[in-house]
Amino acid sequence: MLSIKRKFLKKMKKGDFDNIAIVGHSSVDPDSIASAFGMEFIAKELHSSVNVDVLVDGISKHTSKVMEYFDKQYKVKTKDKYDLIIIVDVNVPSQLGKFLELVQSHDKKNIILIDHHSRTDFAESNTSISYIDENRTSTAEMVLELILELSLKPPENLLNILLSGILYDSRRFFSLNQITLDLVNKMFQLGVNYDVAVRLIQRRLEDSERIARIKCASRIQYVKMQDWILVWSRVGSHEGSSARAILDVGADVALIYSTRAKETRLNVRATHTFYRKTDIHFGKDIMKVLSVEFNGDGGGHSTAAALNIPMIVNEEILKKSALGLLKNLLQKNRSET
Repeated sequence: MLSIKRKFLKKMKKGDFDNIAIVGHSSVDPDSIASAFGMEFIAKELHSSVNVDVLVDGISKHTSKVMEYFDKQYKVKTKDKYDLIIIVDVNVPSQLGKFLELVQSHDKKNIILIDHHSRTDFAESNTSISYIDENRTSTAEMVLELILELSLKPPENLLNILLSGILYDSRRFFSLNQITLDLVNKMFQLGVNYDVAVRLIQRRLEDSERIARIKCASRIQYVKMQDWILVWSRVGSHEGSSARAILDVGADVALIYSTRAKETRLNVRATHTFYRKTDIHFGKDIMKVLSVEFNGDGGGHSTAAALNIPMIVNEEILKKSALGLLKNLLQKNRSET
């Protein structure tokens, strides 16, 4: 991991760049956009005359305050060619949205990636350097670490949005380790404003999201597997939010099915207790496997992952495959303990 990190930094420092693009996942969340602007800061500090385009394919409702506060230019479309493309906070192709074609049109030697989700084949085959650390709570903390290692001095507003990204993806430090704690401590020494960072990601749930959660709860189907309560439901939007709400109701695992246009999605959230006791990693062991079966893109974290399939898949068929896979993994886990 250390050698890949060094290669990533060497590429950033030694490259001869006139035009750089930075792209995160579609419908950027606070972690993705903070990471993008953090990488923009690094690029411009290392190469003062370089042009940097931050490319944004949609802004999530959680991110609107961050964008308004940081007030930096970004692009929603481009036809430019770039000397370097930096992908942040994503390594699943379908989640690059409208900029997937841009990435695919460039030589992989000019593409690098920094992310904290589980590694996919895309990262291996479409980038020259993929700096991925699944043990990190956010990509923003990885970008912050690069800034500090380069001995750069980030302005307070950048520190604040980076902390917002860390807070958002760690669920207000619900997921916390010593590395994250040490980095946040350094942020305080540099003058980060915690109250501002928190306010940037605070928001009242809109009616559409609350209604989606209620509809999702009303369609719950649950099954007991060993000591675990697994819930299946469907909703038209706000899948991740709905899945988190189902965990709050009492489920150990929430699998949420949805379709739109010619696409099928499956989102999952699980408790940390489930992962700790079963060692089932939903990004690697479930979504990646299902992506092969259904010719889609799947990945994510141990307790939060997603699958995108570029066609409509019958709900019962996907449910049978997902729950069947979970059942087999739980049985295997029990037989080995």
